[in-house]
Amino acid sequence: MRTTFSFSEATLLMPWSPGPRDDHTGPVFVSVTDFLATSGEEVQSIYETGLRLGKTWPVMQGAVGLWLWGRPAELRGGSISIWESEQDMRRFVRWPVHAKIMGAWRSRVRIGLDSWQAGQFDPDAVLTRAADTLERPHRYAA
Repeated sequence: MRTTFSFSEATLLMPWSPGPRDDHTGPVFVSVTDFLATSGEEVQSIYETGLRLGKTWPVMQGAVGLWLWGRPAELRGGSISIWESEQDMRRFVRWPVHAKIMGAWRSRVRIGLDSWQAGQFDPDAVLTRAADTLERPHRYAA
């Protein structure tokens, strides 16, 4: 997927990972997650977990696609995920594999979230709005 949007040099954006509904042309639900770790080892583990979880992405019901992102110097990372509906995203959040991962990390990281509905999936518009979350300091940073 090609976009014209570019984050600052501090942000690493992984390539687009299409979901089973990559061809979806209607309204979408966008979710941006922002994890703040307390150490380099933790952020590395978060990145590795995210990459493993991302391998299951092609079978997620209602998933249009996602980008994983990181800001290693700030011990931050997360995802920008696109769904057919908010219900599809919530089904993923409740998925036992995801719930187990989040349960293990909940007390060790700080989480910031942003989400919104869009009339259609416009990659540049999504990344522009996501930058509002990614480019500012994490709200829980000291």
